[in-house]
Amino acid sequence: MTAAEPVAREDERRVRVDCPKSKISIAALVPYPQNTTPSQRYRIEQWMPYLVAAGIRVDLFPFADSALLDQLHRPGFRISTASRILLRSMRRFVDLVHSKRYDAILIHRAVSIVGPAWFERLAARMGRPIIYDFDDAIFHLHTTEANRHFGWLKFPGKTATICRLSSHITVGNEYLAEYARRFNPNVTVIPTSVDTDLYRPIEGRKRNGRIVVGWTGSSTSQTYLEMFAPVLEEIVRDERVELRVHSDRPPKLPGVEHVWRQWSAETESEEIGEFDIGIMPMPDDEWARGKCAMKALLYMSMGIPAVCTAVGANLEVISHGENGLLAATSDEWLDNIGRLAGDAALRERLGRAGRRTVEQRYSMRRSAELFADVVRTLCW
Repeated sequence: MTAAEPVAREDERRVRVDCPKSKISIAALVPYPQNTTPSQRYRIEQWMPYLVAAGIRVDLFPFADSALLDQLHRPGFRISTASRILLRSMRRFVDLVHSKRYDAILIHRAVSIVGPAWFERLAARMGRPIIYDFDDAIFHLHTTEANRHFGWLKFPGKTATICRLSSHITVGNEYLAEYARRFNPNVTVIPTSVDTDLYRPIEGRKRNGRIVVGWTGSSTSQTYLEMFAPVLEEIVRDERVELRVHSDRPPKLPGVEHVWRQWSAETESEEIGEFDIGIMPMPDDEWARGKCAMKALLYMSMGIPAVCTAVGANLEVISHGENGLLAATSDEWLDNIGRLAGDAALRERLGRAGRRTVEQRYSMRRSAELFADVVRTLCW
């Protein structure tokens, strides 16, 4: 099955996957347009073809359209941004009315990107079971330079309210599950997953003679890479090493020699496939502890050894020295990268073990089946 054209192209309000044999239908109230943000892509959107085959149809109702999404990534809170948010909020009422036609309502992160839990309270009155899904520590306020101007509108405290209103909660890791269980006992950990058919080791790729140490991600998480600049500067002093950054904006890494590649969904697997070593540096803070190790999983799925900060879900995914490497200090980072850069056999061994880990525990099919089980429990 493939995604049909949006029902209302002019405002990108709904994306539907048709399935004549569907037994269960879900209205998914999501923050952003399809195929634009990692959280939705690696969870809800990625699972949809499997769910269709399992008799579960998911229709996406994004809050933001592409124009609003573009404005949110630009610094400065403008009247046009506020007006568009207001317009999208008014249209959200229509989405809620439509949701009564479905067997269940899925809320990913929040019904609206701003404001308290007004819409979620209305959703709870629709008489349909609510599944609440999130894969970040959204109960903590986290902003970037671009969206800091409307951070006060995010109301992170509403996460607890949505947990209470929901029939079941699905989260990306145990750290998030511990939080959700404070408000609702019906919690299932469903790891953010990888399509192991799409993301797989690339055989016989071309090399330029240097070891490519690569990072991939969004503008939001790129701030972590930029904070890591002093260590990166030391890493690229090794003439064997080339730093590659694959993201939606050029990184701010003054004094650090690197190659930047523009991110796109179409080329993502190809770009990552050129890495010899994948890195995931993070601070040890409340937001980072809620991250779901997605970068590490992408590297590992493609047979690329991952070096990650020893924090949060990275500790659940990686067994140091067995399927990847963990680092807690600058010296450990430099030692790990240096060992991998000089040992092709070690890169190969860790890469193979990482691939097996993803196939066994973090594949799209496994996570989609876990989600399907939750849906069946609520709707049958």
